[in-house]
Amino acid sequence: GLLLKDFINPDIHTIWVNVDDPEELSGTSRVNQKEVEAVGRVLKLLKQSNGFSEYMNHWDSLKDENKRKEEKEIGLISFYGHQVGKLKEIAKYSRAKLDIQIRLNTVDKFQGMERNIIIVSTVRSDKKIENGITKPNRDIGFAKSPQRLNVALSRAKRLLIVVGNKDFFSQYKNNEGERIYQNVIDIIQKEGLVIDFKELEKTFGNDK
Repeated sequence: GLLLKDFINPDIHTIWVNVDDPEELSGTSRVNQKEVEAVGRVLKLLKQSNGFSEYMNHWDSLKDENKRKEEKEIGLISFYGHQVGKLKEIAKYSRAKLDIQIRLNTVDKFQGMERNIIIVSTVRSDKKIENGITKPNRDIGFAKSPQRLNVALSRAKRLLIVVGNKDFFSQYKNNEGERIYQNVIDIIQKEGLVIDFKELEKTFGNDK
C-alpha cells in the first residue's frame, strides 16, 4: 500500500533502479559506490511514501517479538562482502535517522531467509576502475550463478528493489548463450518499474 508519485504505488512489487557507474576492485571483492548512494536514496523514498508508517505500525499487533521485528526489517543484500561492508553506514543511518531496521548480509548468507521488502545491490558494471582509470568490463562474476540469482530475487515477500546496471545484466549471456537476466528485467519493465537513478535524483532532489 505504498504510494510516492514517480517511484512506487500499491500495484508495484518489483523495481529496478538503474545505476550505470563503474565498479571497483576491493581486495578480492568488488564495490560500487554509486549503488551505495542509490540504496540510501531508495530507503529515504520508502520512508517518504504515503502508507509507510501505517505499513510499519501494522506489525505492532503481533505478539511474538521476533516475528514483529522480522516483519518490520528491510532486507539489504549484495553478491559481494565488501559491498555489504560499504552498506553498513547506510544501514546505520537508516536505523538512527529513518527508524527503519535493516537485515544486512551477502546473498549467500541470506539463503533460507525472507523479508517483506528486499533491496539487492548487484555491484557489477560494464565499466571498472583500475588504478584510477575507467576501463570496459565484461565479467559479471558471482552473478553468473543461476542459483545465486534465484536466491537474490526470491527473498522478497512483498517488494523487490534491484539496484544495478540494467543493460549490463540484460545483455549478459551464460555459456549456453542464454540471457539469464533479460527475462527478469523484461518482467520488471512490464509489471513493475525500471527507473534510472539519475532520474530519481532529478525528481526528488539531492537533499530530500
